[in-house]
Formats: sequence, C-alpha cells, structure tokens
Amino acid sequence: MENKQGYSIKFVSRRTGLSPHVIRAWERRYNAVEPVRSSTNRRLYSEENIKRLELLQKATALGHSIGQVAQLSTQKLQELTNYESTERQSSVGLDIETNEGFSEAEYMKSCIAAIEQFDAYGLEQMLWRASVTFSQPELIDQIVVPLIHEVGNRWQNGTLRVVHEHLASNVLRRFLGNMRSASDIPESAPKMIATTPIGQLHELGALIVAVTGASEGWHVTYLGPNLPAEEIAAAAVNNRVKAVCLSIIYPPSDARLFRDLAKLRQLLPEKTELIIGGRVAFSYADILTKIGATLIADLPSFRQELESL
Repeated sequence: MENKQGYSIKFVSRRTGLSPHVIRAWERRYNAVEPVRSSTNRRLYSEENIKRLELLQKATALGHSIGQVAQLSTQKLQELTNYESTERQSSVGLDIETNEGFSEAEYMKSCIAAIEQFDAYGLEQMLWRASVTFSQPELIDQIVVPLIHEVGNRWQNGTLRVVHEHLASNVLRRFLGNMRSASDIPESAPKMIATTPIGQLHELGALIVAVTGASEGWHVTYLGPNLPAEEIAAAAVNNRVKAVCLSIIYPPSDARLFRDLAKLRQLLPEKTELIIGGRVAFSYADILTKIGATLIADLPSFRQELESL
C-alpha cells in the first residue's frame, strides 16, 4: 500500500517478486536497502528502494550471491545486470530479437513451436528470454506451469509424441534446476523438503515447488522423485525442516500411495507441516484430511501457506 512516505512491504513484494521474508533478510543481514519507519514502526519503502531490490533480484537470478552485490551502488547494479543479461542471452544463443513486449501467449506459442520442431535449444532460449521479461512468480505461474499442462494435454490427445514430452521435460528440468541454484538463502531461513512420494516418477511439480519455496525465502532441500515414506521422514528429521512438500501427478487413485502418505504423517514430527499438491492431489482429499495434511490447489495458495508458517 502506498502513502505519502512510501510503500508497504507487501506492495514491494508484489512489485519485485521477492517474498517479504527475503526482503527483510536482505535488509537485516546485508543492509541492501534502508526503508524509513512509520509512526507505528512499519517499514516504508521508496521508489529508489524498490529499484534497488529489483536490480538485486535480477543479479541473484543471474547467479551472484546477495552478499557479493548488496553493497554495490544502484548505478553499478544497473550496469552489472544490463551487461550480464546481454552476456547470458548470447551464451544461450539469443542472437536475434529479445522478444521485448512478448505476451504470455506469445511465449507459450513460441515454446510449443520449439517443442514440435524438436528444438531443445530454441525452447531453452525462449525460457531464458521469458525470465528476463517476467518476475520469478510470473514466470512460474504464467509460463512454466501452463506450458507443462499444455504439453501434457497435447501428449494425451495425440498431437505431441512421447519424445516431444521427454524433450520438453528435460529442458524444463534443467531450467528449473538453474533457477533453484541461483537463489541465495540465509542460514536462518525456515527449512523445507520438496520431493514426490513412492510411485510418483514425474518430478517437474516438485521442482516447481522447490523453486517457489526458495523464492519465498525458504531453505529448500530438493530430494528428487519417487521416495518411500521412511526416506522422506529421515531427511525431514535430520534436517529439522518445518515443512515437507509433495507433488502428486498420477494416478488419481493408488492404494499404495494412500498407505504411504498415512505412514509418512506418522513418521514425521508432529510440528512438521505436510503440504501436498499436484494435478491429482484432490483425488486423495479424504486421506489427506484424515491424516491432517494440507491440500494445496495452486501456487498462489502454496505461497500463502508458506507465508502463514
């Protein structure tokens, strides 16, 4: 919210794509920005603060740690991000137009065209271009997730082959992995695990959860797919995590999965939150309610749940 003195942290979070937790951590640990305080001691951010945070977000997305760049001047940050964005575009072959002003639909169309032509290189180009155009939450919600759904739907109706789906999954897996590794999270951040339970071989949903959690300021341990309850619980206890987040994609009814989810809840510490989402998660709603797990409908709901924790 805006007033005469500045903007609230929630407003700044929406503008920059950074979670309130990350903004506060960068301010406290690295003195990245210095907001003023209202008469009620609320942080109020100026346009200059917001510009710096946007540049810091872009610099960390390009692979710099926040500790390396937090003390640079705004001008130096601008020069750094402009130069390295150009270098990154060149390194992944962005040697034609940058698609400035492309809408979500235009990016989607170009990504699908690259997949249809077996052009993994071109698909990765479009995803990197979109990462420059959109904030991280927008990129995930408006490009990556719809693209995954569209590829899945086209594979099911026969307009894409299995090899198309595999090509898209491999590129997206690498892209999401790079996004996750670019996050710089303080040691004091709350901890979570992202994985898929036994029999769940599709890992893109869990990778998206991992990237989203990191962008919200959580220290995320990504375990990969297809883990039994005992292994997930062991990792959760050993790392003292606050939340275990699972993605369930297929099938909509699996008796083994019913049993494994119930076992996992029993093995986890009582205070560890069990959060479950994915394309077919709602088909397991009864068992999830019974064991006290939190069922998530979409990524905005997931972000709200993380914020409430």
